[in-house]
Amino acid sequence: MNSFQLIDIILVIGIGQGIFLSLTLQRITNNNRSANSMLSLLLIIATIMLVGRFVYFRYLTKWVFQWSLFVDSLVFLFGPILYTYIRRLLFIGNTNFRLPKIHFLPFLAMVLFASYYVIFYTPDTYIQLFVDGNILFFFDIISLTMILFNALYLVKSFILLKSYNSKEKETFSFEQTPVTYLNFFLFSFSTCLIAWLASFINYTLLDQYFSYVNYESIWIAIPIFIYVIGYFSLKQPELFRIPLVQKEVEKKSRLAEVEIQLLMEKLDSLMLNERVYLQSNLTLTEVAELLHTSSNNISWLLNNVYHSTFYDFINKFRIKEFVHKIENKEHLQHTILALSMDVGFNSKSTFNKAFKLTMKETPSDYIKNLSAA
Repeated sequence: MNSFQLIDIILVIGIGQGIFLSLTLQRITNNNRSANSMLSLLLIIATIMLVGRFVYFRYLTKWVFQWSLFVDSLVFLFGPILYTYIRRLLFIGNTNFRLPKIHFLPFLAMVLFASYYVIFYTPDTYIQLFVDGNILFFFDIISLTMILFNALYLVKSFILLKSYNSKEKETFSFEQTPVTYLNFFLFSFSTCLIAWLASFINYTLLDQYFSYVNYESIWIAIPIFIYVIGYFSLKQPELFRIPLVQKEVEKKSRLAEVEIQLLMEKLDSLMLNERVYLQSNLTLTEVAELLHTSSNNISWLLNNVYHSTFYDFINKFRIKEFVHKIENKEHLQHTILALSMDVGFNSKSTFNKAFKLTMKETPSDYIKNLSAA
């Protein structure tokens, strides 16, 4: 038997990590438990695939070659479960979201395909069919279907994230970093599918093989990205969620003129007198509760009267508070980061982005220009 190579070490580490993360996620008891159950299932699928690849590379026999078809069928579960995970994770009211059974028909078809060749063919006859090229056409069709099938759910997942991002600034006064990791994973998954498609086209049309870009290498890389998401789900298990709603055209007459004026006065008082913007985790729902009104009313007021999102509205007050501290020369005793945290920001990147948007220059440039004046 050959000694362990780098690929073997990667597979063994990935298998161990997958088992650990899938078991640990089941023990997390928070609002995202239903989403974590889907992520755990993804990790289990990824781990089984890695075990399959490890056995395939290290202990390839005629029997292993034939039964590997069942492991390949798991590829058809990946897209639907990934989409379900993201939907449960990001949106309120989707805790028990399930896709209709029709979405899992390709997986069932692949299992039946594998069962047919396992039941009616011996390992020797199956390999002979493969060598003679009698079933290569079916494998090509299956590979292309796998690519397109997963690409469909990848697109649907990107649409979900786009919907979430469009509503996020209307609900929160801060950026939620876990979304960054989802973007990282989806773009990584996109890269893998594009590479797989390029390899498929190169093989079927040009009859050439890429040395390191193929079905095997891609489905080893994808579980690694899943483990990254799993790690950050453990590190930051509490992810705020927003309602998944269809866009509605708000009527200009939602609030009467007197109601608008009264709500504006109460909102301004809440900002100027109670300075709730200093809370780094302030949400639209919390502001609505303090004003004894609905989130929809506050959202409508911000969009139609202030012409602003909740995120931008709150951050403008934080920037004003920060500028006030700079004018009082507090930056001589404290760092810029410390002052930004004092006024309600929860990260340096969010502060810098908001400051430049409001003041049209960076915090450092502003301080330099102020000192030179």
